[in-house]
Amino acid sequence: MELKPIYKDERNTSIDIIRGVALFGILLVNMPSFDQNHFGASYLGIDAFIRLSYDLFIQQKFYPIFSFLFGLGFYIFMSRAEYRGQQNIYFLFTRRLLVLLLFGIIHQMIWHGDILKKYAIYGFILIPFYRRRTRTILLFAFVLTLVYLIMMNKIDIGIHFEPMFSMPILIMLLLGVYAGKKQILINISNNLNLIYSIQIISFVISIPTLYAILREFLSRPEYSFSFVNSEIVAFSGIPLSIFYISTFILLLERKFFLRILKPIGYVGRMSLTNYILQTLIGLALVKIFKMDLNISMLKDLFLAIIIYVVQIGLSFLWIRKFQYGPLEKLWRFLTYSPMFGAATRKSSGQTISSVEPINNKQTKNHKV
Repeated sequence: MELKPIYKDERNTSIDIIRGVALFGILLVNMPSFDQNHFGASYLGIDAFIRLSYDLFIQQKFYPIFSFLFGLGFYIFMSRAEYRGQQNIYFLFTRRLLVLLLFGIIHQMIWHGDILKKYAIYGFILIPFYRRRTRTILLFAFVLTLVYLIMMNKIDIGIHFEPMFSMPILIMLLLGVYAGKKQILINISNNLNLIYSIQIISFVISIPTLYAILREFLSRPEYSFSFVNSEIVAFSGIPLSIFYISTFILLLERKFFLRILKPIGYVGRMSLTNYILQTLIGLALVKIFKMDLNISMLKDLFLAIIIYVVQIGLSFLWIRKFQYGPLEKLWRFLTYSPMFGAATRKSSGQTISSVEPINNKQTKNHKV
């Protein structure tokens, strides 16, 4: 397959927007859990309907999107480095994961709900798949999905059992690598029929789980995130997240939606910084300002919207002056800095301190 590297001047704004949308969904889900004093709350009235909406359309739906984008980012990172003649691309990506793991460990010390550590650890699983055929990657993702379905139906241990939580991440990571190798998000016009098919199929598969959640809601006088319900919600995450991804890809092909959603892309471009910032703000509301979260879903929703709007503004101002967010810049520095072992090009042996593309005239097509 001909490898066409993704250059910075061809940056796919759609990916940043999808990442930004996912970050908002993650904030909505995380908002109640910043307050550890009110776990297991039950809801009535408008709060019950908001909780139902979360379980139908948000809970367990957005971290799989981040997983997909992480897998896609893995392939972009590796193919860029290889295209430039980067020496030992596997070692370079390993360093990148170790830095992310460090961020995750620090974040875990601050808040119990960190996801960065899992991405860093599971990211090592992707390395052997870089040179695998797309059909092999798809086969592994399909087998994992079957295993996940069997575990959900046969093992009475709930989603807090680590392999249960890990499966959607691993599946979506592999699908992200698959999309990268197939260049689906780069050559969207050539893959429209495939994307439409994925959109329809994923939505149809989602319907039974959404119906089960709705039936659970109607059968209870008060609504809570119960044990059985959590399993249904968890399983709905994979097909609906795929539906969201395909829908946003199609929407963002239209310049109108690309233009009006562009501010969300600023948040997505600084996703690591904004993810950590959300935690700091949420914990500050609880520990410094003594707010009670996870009691009123309506209040949590309004707070999340306010926080996210502020993040859009801050991200816009930052991107106007700087190319990368502060944590993204630190991540790059720790990945590429000669202080931790120089990264060199095969062709010239010179040190590479960034992943900026070299001029098209200096490059040749590379086959994988």
